[in-house]
Amino acid sequence: MIFALGLLGLFPDTIVVSPYLQNATPSSIVVAWETKGNVSESIVEYGTTEALGRSASGTSQTTVEGHLVHHVTLEDLPPDNRVWYRVRTGDAVHGVHVFRTPALARDEGPQRFVAYSDMQLDNANPRKHQEMVEQGIVPWSMRHAQSELNAALDFILIPGDLVSTGGNHTHWTRDFFGQGATLFRSVPFYATPGNHEQNHPLYFQYVDVPDNGTPGYEEHWYWTDQGNCRVIGLDTNDGYRIEDQLTWLDAVLKSAAKAEHIDFVFAQFHHPHRSESWTPGETSFSTKVVEKMVHFSRDTGKPSVHFFGHTHSYSRGQHRDHMHGMVNVASGMGNPDYWWEYPQADYEEFEISTPDWGFCHVETTAGDDPTMTLRRLSRGNEFVKKDNKQTDLFILKRYPLPPTTPKGLSPNNDSEPVSTTGTVFRATPFEDPDARDGRNFAHESHWQVASGNQSKDFQKPIQEAWRRYRNLWRSPDKEATWYSVDTVKDADVTKTTFDAALPADQQLFWRVRYRDENLAWSQWSTPVPFITESAANAPEQTNASLKPLFAQWGASL
Repeated sequence: MIFALGLLGLFPDTIVVSPYLQNATPSSIVVAWETKGNVSESIVEYGTTEALGRSASGTSQTTVEGHLVHHVTLEDLPPDNRVWYRVRTGDAVHGVHVFRTPALARDEGPQRFVAYSDMQLDNANPRKHQEMVEQGIVPWSMRHAQSELNAALDFILIPGDLVSTGGNHTHWTRDFFGQGATLFRSVPFYATPGNHEQNHPLYFQYVDVPDNGTPGYEEHWYWTDQGNCRVIGLDTNDGYRIEDQLTWLDAVLKSAAKAEHIDFVFAQFHHPHRSESWTPGETSFSTKVVEKMVHFSRDTGKPSVHFFGHTHSYSRGQHRDHMHGMVNVASGMGNPDYWWEYPQADYEEFEISTPDWGFCHVETTAGDDPTMTLRRLSRGNEFVKKDNKQTDLFILKRYPLPPTTPKGLSPNNDSEPVSTTGTVFRATPFEDPDARDGRNFAHESHWQVASGNQSKDFQKPIQEAWRRYRNLWRSPDKEATWYSVDTVKDADVTKTTFDAALPADQQLFWRVRYRDENLAWSQWSTPVPFITESAANAPEQTNASLKPLFAQWGASL
């Protein structure tokens, strides 16, 4: 088996890494491949028909003894066109293959891309990356787009851990490039380094990214515009969690804010800001990055999403107040991180976490109603097999219509004094002019209690609750490690209780707002007055009296 895997991609005999694509623009692209031998010739023959007709030469450099990686830049290409190509080094030829150049942003065409990560070797499932590509990403994307692969996907994002060991040449040739060859020869990928790359020269010899990072760190962080999307690659590894990178990020976000053609900003980096399935993997540097992206979306109204890996599970959440999504796109081959296996936490930002292999497909549209649609396609895990089952759907709009402002119903000024614990607060039904069929219900609600009815009084609320209609997380059964359960007890978030006691014998005010699935909040309801019971009448606080209608989020091990 190991011998057979080692032969993967060895056709013709001297080509050890078949052609793959990097750093695409509407008029250029980088074609790369690796050969075994001493011939340094790097030739790409290409054209807008299968007859080819043009050629370009490039450079080569040694990867390991007796092996050369070749990079050739094709220039003056027509935008949004198919290009056929083959590579040549001496007598070794590979192709003809085909890719499509990106369209110009002004054409306002859709962008389709896949994000997945952590395809390092799993010894128990050593061909999982190939399965992910050949049975998952490629056929699903082609069916979805109703087109050939070169038109079905515009690019691929890989936020780290492309291999198990950055300095192991076989891990690159066999596990990453060999198993992903069907995809990489037709669709360019943009990677960022993970901890498993070990900052090894092989990573930087293989990967070719835009040369626009901080001088001296160009290969570690970069940005590229693809249609109406700005894509930012960052390095969250030890040694690169530095102020220079954050200062550079500020400038890139400022540029994206001013760019009229940019509707969405995506960042990819390896280490999580929050990780529900493996909290030791979190880094405070990633938190600083996320804070900058949240502030960008707050200040511009442009939605943003950050993709990460490191933890081998899918997770998706969102910032409470602004249109920023957070998505763990693992795992491409690394063994899933099962429940109860590591230190874990149920963070209130996250809506879903599942221990599985899979990939995320993202599609954006431009024009008058720019929309991002993200789907999680699962390949299951070692206990339950899945064949590209859609397990999550996440939609962001550049110009969402907010839900109708709710009205507070009870308690109110006409109510009897209410208990300081366990009182149910209720508001009017949810209505959303933006809702899709069957989705006209509140996805989240945000409740506040204050001592006064002015906006300034609610800046420091006495009580606050952020509720969501679902929360897929760990089962309390320690034997149920391979699936997630919904911990929300009541999906109707037009009502709530508060987890802590209210102050007794006071007139207070409460308000609520609703959120739809596009992360658009309604306006706050008009504050409603109510009175709490006196301390003498308040029930004794026991575990039973404090039991909320909803599962409490944010508890960690």
